[in-house]
Amino acid sequence: MNFLNDWIKNDPSGTIVTLFLVFTVIIISLVLIAYLIDHKKNKQNLQRIFMLERAIKDLIEQFRAFELLFSDQKRTIQDYKYSLEKIDLEIARLADSSSGESKITLAIQMANQGKSISEISEATNLSTEEVEPIIKYHGKN
Repeated sequence: MNFLNDWIKNDPSGTIVTLFLVFTVIIISLVLIAYLIDHKKNKQNLQRIFMLERAIKDLIEQFRAFELLFSDQKRTIQDYKYSLEKIDLEIARLADSSSGESKITLAIQMANQGKSISEISEATNLSTEEVEPIIKYHGKN
């Protein structure tokens, strides 16, 4: 402690200037060290940002590829749906024509047996206009 007292007493203005210079050097050193540490972390963060940016671009490309794949699958499914609807309509048409043919066949058989228009119409659910020609050509005279 005597050393500090002697030092300050011998040259007080020089001591203050020296202390000021020492603190200034320490503060400048701390600021420089903080700047270098901050610069290093910023550089690392910048590298991470570039890596994330590349990863995001890759994901976007993958999403676009999936979008194209899904649109192709959607188009294919729509084609299948259209084909199934056409097949369903064809099956319904064939079923209608098949049941209609069996009704007409039954009406012809009943006309051959000598049944009346009303009996044939009730049994086959055909209108009397449809039954009359059948009786005319296939009925017993």
